[in-house]
Amino acid sequence: MKRPVAAVSLLTAAVLTCLTSCSATPRAAASPARQQTPAERLSTLMVTAADLGTGYSVRSFDPAGGKSVFARSPWEITGSVCTPLAAMTHQLPLGRPLAALSRVVAPREAPGTRIYVTLATYAEGGAVTAMDSLLADAMQSCSLGFTVQAHGKSEQYYPYEPEETPTVGDEALAYRGLVTPESGTPRPVRTTVVRHGDVIAVCTAVGGARIASPELLTPVLAAQDAKLG
Repeated sequence: MKRPVAAVSLLTAAVLTCLTSCSATPRAAASPARQQTPAERLSTLMVTAADLGTGYSVRSFDPAGGKSVFARSPWEITGSVCTPLAAMTHQLPLGRPLAALSRVVAPREAPGTRIYVTLATYAEGGAVTAMDSLLADAMQSCSLGFTVQAHGKSEQYYPYEPEETPTVGDEALAYRGLVTPESGTPRPVRTTVVRHGDVIAVCTAVGGARIASPELLTPVLAAQDAKLG
C-alpha cells in the first residue's frame, strides 16, 4: 500500500528541520558589561593636568600615607562637632564614602601653594547627609574657631569663617581660616566643598603668599566641576 505523497513530504521536512536545529549547540548568553567600581569611577572624574592646561602639575596623593600625618581617618580626629572641617583640611573625606581619591595640584604662578582635590562617592543619600548634616552643622557651630586633637597632638583653627560660595554643583559651601599645629607654624587654608549627585569634591588651597586670593582656587574648581557636571 502506497503512503500518501503529502504525508511523506511532511515527514521529510520534519526530519530535515530536526537535523538542522535540534543538533545545533545553543549560543551562550552574552555576559553583561562589567560595571565600574566606585574607585574606578572616581579615577575617571578626577581633574587632570590636561583639564587644567599649562601652568599646573597634578600628582597622586595619599592623605594617610605619610608617617607624620595628623590623622589617617576622620574618626581619629576628636574635639568637637567641628571635626569634619579639620578632616577635610587633611584631605580626609566626610562620613563613610564607598571610595575616595585625592590629588595635589601645584600652580606654577603661585609657588609654595598646593591645592588638594579629594573626591568621594557615596551610597544613595550618603552625600546629601554628609553635606547637610556633618558639614553644615560644623559650619554653623565653628565660625569662631575651634581646636581638635588626634594621637595626642592638637591643632587650632582660628580664625575660621564661611565665605561666599561659588555657584557650582547641586550645592556648595566655602570657608577659610588659619591652622596652627601644636608647636608648629600657622598656615592659611581656603576650602570649597561641592556636591554633584552622590559625589562630593573638596578643593583646599594650603600655604603660599597668594592664598588670600579666592581666585587661586577658581581654575581648579571650574575644571573639576566640568568633569563632574
